[in-house]
Amino acid sequence: MTQTNLRPELAQRLRQRLEAFGEGFRHNLALIGPMGSGKTFQLLELFAQRTSGLLFIYCPLYRESCRSFLLRLLCQILQAGLPDTPPSTPRRPDDIAARTGIGEPSLPVIETLLRRAEDLLPNTAAAIRAIEPLLARRLYGEAFNRALDAIPTLIEERHQSCVLILDEFLFLEELGLVHAFHELGKRVMTQTSTLFILSSSAPYRARAILRERLQLLFGQFELFSLETLELRSASAWLQQGLRGLRGVNTINPFLIRWLGAYPLYLTVFLKRLKELAALRKTTELNETLFFQTAWDVLGRADGALHQWCTSRVEALAHARHGARAIESLLQIASGARTTTEIGRRIGRADLPGALQLLVEQDAVQRKGTCWVVPDPILRCWMTTILASQRTGALCDEGDIRSRFEQYLTETWTQWLQTTQLSFPEQVTRLLSNFRDDTISLDSKTGRLPRFQTITTQRAEDRPDVYLVAEGEGKRWCCSVQDGVVDETAITNFDLFCRRQTPKPSRKVVITRGGVDQNARLLAKANNMWVWQAEDLDILVHLYG
Repeated sequence: MTQTNLRPELAQRLRQRLEAFGEGFRHNLALIGPMGSGKTFQLLELFAQRTSGLLFIYCPLYRESCRSFLLRLLCQILQAGLPDTPPSTPRRPDDIAARTGIGEPSLPVIETLLRRAEDLLPNTAAAIRAIEPLLARRLYGEAFNRALDAIPTLIEERHQSCVLILDEFLFLEELGLVHAFHELGKRVMTQTSTLFILSSSAPYRARAILRERLQLLFGQFELFSLETLELRSASAWLQQGLRGLRGVNTINPFLIRWLGAYPLYLTVFLKRLKELAALRKTTELNETLFFQTAWDVLGRADGALHQWCTSRVEALAHARHGARAIESLLQIASGARTTTEIGRRIGRADLPGALQLLVEQDAVQRKGTCWVVPDPILRCWMTTILASQRTGALCDEGDIRSRFEQYLTETWTQWLQTTQLSFPEQVTRLLSNFRDDTISLDSKTGRLPRFQTITTQRAEDRPDVYLVAEGEGKRWCCSVQDGVVDETAITNFDLFCRRQTPKPSRKVVITRGGVDQNARLLAKANNMWVWQAEDLDILVHLYG
């Protein structure tokens, strides 16, 4: 697969912030999103396009020793200041399940850099040499503080501002550095000549750290949330990656539905798919090839996605309430929507603590009273592979694989049946499955009542389709549009709602194509609930 930037708008915004910093306007940046959503790719693209007017320190964090991390950070500081030594940009290890470290720079390497720096950057070199005894005495917390303080010295000697990129910054906590976020927060506030760019694959905890420890005076962060890819971008990218295989148009949209539009998942799957096609000397993308690829990457114990899911469960197992959390996660993945239903299946003992752990580890999300597993691959793996392994019975690989393929077959059949319906018909089916749950979507919380009747009405002079759903004293009006919703669509929908007798208790705009900014503001002013593609994904997972 070619390295295509699938988020060009985000890349442009990041470059604009970098250019603004070069002109004297600083706004620190934070990129958060699940593993495999493309954060590191964006940071490396930004680093590759660095300008000569700024110093760049790029330091990714891994599961490693404090000493290893600090030596790498010191090397990056020195390399950023030496004009003939561009800072290196190590990429992540290929093992997506563990990210277990990359080895530390040897002492001769840092010594060579220090000798070169003594003539060009004597004060910076002296500051870093003073850190070496702290490393020898294992005073890693103080060594980290001194490393951060060496950056202003470098800025002063080079007469240039600096960009410090800490990729996966939450690993500072796992490394055991004492008061790391407190100390980092102080530098964010006081080192105004440094632009701080942070990233994390743990959105819940990252938001908490940014909000509570780093959002200080003069240290505000602009938050960029990287979730799944926009549907059209993911589809075009898949089309390019599957070029040369027959049957692409059929499998392409299903892959996005099953894997989710996560760049990492799609890349891993397509890589194995093309390997198998080459080994079998076939250009036909058929059911057999699809099932084998899915089993190799997710079903087999040595599959990349299997290992990734295993690592997530093992991380839960070592935490307090971990065993209960895994049981709860399995039930949520299997369809338990509410706390009451989860408790009915596995008992209520320690359930609040287990659910809170799942939220903190970004394994589940709570939408009102409903729990969902947002990661489609984790959801699939839990309900097929892990569920089979935890039945207590002796399941051989053949039994597990049979269950796995049955799950995929059912998912494919349901998806195929749904795609044969028009978008309004799909929404009608979805509304008919509501079960009186309270849910939070689009920053609003409301109950999804059971509807007895759902009627369809079409606008005379526009392609707009309206649904009127009634049940239990509730009357909903919904505007259903496949394309982008504009101000005119909102205005027309509001007029439609005003003509209804009785008046609707809820007005909902439902779209797969997005909503322009002015239309969203107008919808908010008219107290409308707006459901877009990501909201529909959650509802489909909850109600089929």
